[in-house]
Amino acid sequence: MMFSITGQLLKAFAERQVNKETGEEVTRHRIQLLGDVPLRDGSGSRHDLVTLNVESLNDYKELEGKTIRVPFGFFAPAKGNVITFVPKGSKPALAG
Repeated sequence: MMFSITGQLLKAFAERQVNKETGEEVTRHRIQLLGDVPLRDGSGSRHDLVTLNVESLNDYKELEGKTIRVPFGFFAPAKGNVITFVPKGSKPALAG
């Protein structure tokens, strides 16, 4: 099953992190999308900001401020911790 998410690309950025096991510093590439999530009771929607890990920022920097659609996946390595990501090789598409 493939999921996709659509929203306004607010920011594409790199974030440095330290691997807790090795002490190695790594750079993570991330994007932030602002979208509308329907309310359960059908009375409207709410805004939600989603941060996704991406392979590279090359395809995203020029799309900041635009509404895009990207495939995404998620997994929970631990209870209460959900990791969201754009699958490797996936490209954003302009929406609307």
